[in-house]
Amino acid sequence: MSNFGDAPALILLSGLPGSGKTTFAQRLAELLAFEHIESDAIRRSIADHPTYSAEESGTVFRRAEELAARVLENGRHALVDATNLSNRDRKRFFRLADRTGANLIAVRLTAPGTVIRERLAKPRNGWSEAGLPVYEAMRDRGQPFPMPAVVADTRFDLAPSLELVSRLATGGDSLGSPGRSQHDSGYSRKF
Repeated sequence: MSNFGDAPALILLSGLPGSGKTTFAQRLAELLAFEHIESDAIRRSIADHPTYSAEESGTVFRRAEELAARVLENGRHALVDATNLSNRDRKRFFRLADRTGANLIAVRLTAPGTVIRERLAKPRNGWSEAGLPVYEAMRDRGQPFPMPAVVADTRFDLAPSLELVSRLATGGDSLGSPGRSQHDSGYSRKF
């Protein structure tokens, strides 16, 4: 198993619409250089009026996987910003990390339903068009990662979680010890 920092990281975000995935990615960019692969931006590039159909979503996630593969194969960190609520949704990215030798860092973003509904009731910045109906349709679909994951409740200060993910991607762990293997860190896993 490779040590943190020896290979690029595949940072896989997971969370419901309005949970703060894109905000987390934007804040992480202040600490770490990575390619931000945003499923909402891909969806908008292929459909003027997204339907969120299975066919459309399949196209979006194939494209996200292709982009992430290209980034990782060039030795750079990739962050996939998408709901990734089920292990079935995540499987393609687990396999990608395995194929490329990337360090997989799982990050689950969460907030109480009342907070998410408040956020989604307001105009949103960025690519996402997911509103309350999309949230309500997805809210019971979430599954835990099949491995340890960084979990951040986005009501609170993101700094500790951002620092942890940055350190995991660059060769440290939560205790600042460079070179611990993924297995030992307890925060990510290579498949």
